[in-house]
Amino acid sequence: MHRVRNGPPLLLLVLGLFQLGGSPFGHTAEPIAQQKVDPAQLVQELSNLEAEIKQRAKPISLDQAVALGIRANPQLQQAFAAIQQYEWQLIAAQRQWYPTLQLTNGTPFAGVQWQSFSQNYSFTSPTAPPNYSNSSELFVFQPGVTINWNVIDPTRQPNINAASKSLRQQKLLFDVSARNLILDIQQSYYSLQSTRQLIDSFRRIYAINQQQLTMLEAQRSIGMTTVLDVQATRSQLFAQLNQLVGYIRSYIEQAASLAAAMALPEDQLAIPSEPASLRGAWEPSLEQTIQQARRQREEILASLAAAESARWTSIAAIRSYLPVFGLVANGNLITNQGPERTQNGGVRTNVDTDLTNGTAAVGLGFSWMLFDGGIQAANSQAAKAQALQQTAQSASTDLQVIQQVRASFGRLRTAKVAYVSAQEAYRSAELGQEAARARFAVGVGDITSVVQTIQQLSEASQQLASATLSYNTALARLYRYSATWPDQTQSEVQQRLQQLRRAPDAVARP
Repeated sequence: MHRVRNGPPLLLLVLGLFQLGGSPFGHTAEPIAQQKVDPAQLVQELSNLEAEIKQRAKPISLDQAVALGIRANPQLQQAFAAIQQYEWQLIAAQRQWYPTLQLTNGTPFAGVQWQSFSQNYSFTSPTAPPNYSNSSELFVFQPGVTINWNVIDPTRQPNINAASKSLRQQKLLFDVSARNLILDIQQSYYSLQSTRQLIDSFRRIYAINQQQLTMLEAQRSIGMTTVLDVQATRSQLFAQLNQLVGYIRSYIEQAASLAAAMALPEDQLAIPSEPASLRGAWEPSLEQTIQQARRQREEILASLAAAESARWTSIAAIRSYLPVFGLVANGNLITNQGPERTQNGGVRTNVDTDLTNGTAAVGLGFSWMLFDGGIQAANSQAAKAQALQQTAQSASTDLQVIQQVRASFGRLRTAKVAYVSAQEAYRSAELGQEAARARFAVGVGDITSVVQTIQQLSEASQQLASATLSYNTALARLYRYSATWPDQTQSEVQQRLQQLRRAPDAVARP
């Protein structure tokens, strides 16, 4: 459940109106039944609460709310980061076509090398060689380079194809995130409109009840009516006041939800600038809507792309057992510099050594993994199983899509009928309560009829708001479930995508 930013006292105040063990307005903690509660004071507290909300809230249209949410909500930035991750993975796979260049070294690459050798004989003979010894302290420099270019690699293209399909999957999931965000904003907006409609209706009903109660109390003071009549009206007044409190509490929570979806700053709220009404119509038939949803729903296409990626991964794994052919070139250079001392019999020699030796080779090479214990074969089978899983997931999602479209389509049509019926019920209830109050005022009716007709007016108000909300919500879901972009939202999503590509690290704020 969302909370209004910087506003816990507002929720505490509303919740305080429901407490039976104490008053939210600073009275002593005794049961409400023992207090003389002034309903006007409660209504004033609610008015103050609404004033605080309006002071921090900005009236906004639905199109503006959706546009701001698309521009600022971090969900899209998160989805775009996943796209970038898989773009770089595709680039990495494509770069397998490039040759590799590796700098190697001797031991050490550059440094000092000491060497000592001695050969002595323990017997003498006219033909025996003289004793021999050699020692040196040389500075060595031994660089090497290896160039390798795998011209024929059976795993390379399957790896590229797998990365490409994974990237496509992430791009489709980005659209899923955008559609879900739009639906969240629309539903929060419509809920706010509906709750605002109920608040206004119940304020009018409360005013009617208050007027009726004032008249009954005046009649009671001169003996024209009974305590039962007064208390029946008073009970209904407080019951409707409690409903009004509940609607205002829902209004605060829904405003917080809309602010979160729009990624508003913590000190801002947004409220609808438009009254609740039926929002457009849906022209395609049920069959056309279902076919469009099955063709365009990104969830189905994303699962199929994931299945293709897994299939290519399986192919790459099994092809790793094939030989890889390429061009190979390497070169080495060895440089030795330093003094070298030699003693051969009685002759001593000191020499400064400066030796350079270089080698180079170029030609064809290959590598061939003949047996690895079956590891890559097992990996191939695992990838095949994943491909089957994703294919089955796409079929399951296809069934879910059909169910979602059917349910939303049916809800839209029934809500339209319910709206017309609720309008007529509301008009009849309004006329009925006016007639009942007029009859009671002239003494030809009873208070029971007045209470019943006012209750019928309350129920009719709720039914009208519910039918309006149900219709608008069903319409929004039909757009979402049929993969249809409402109005100009597709261009807004594309603009956000371009902005993220220009500055992927920047967090947009409205």
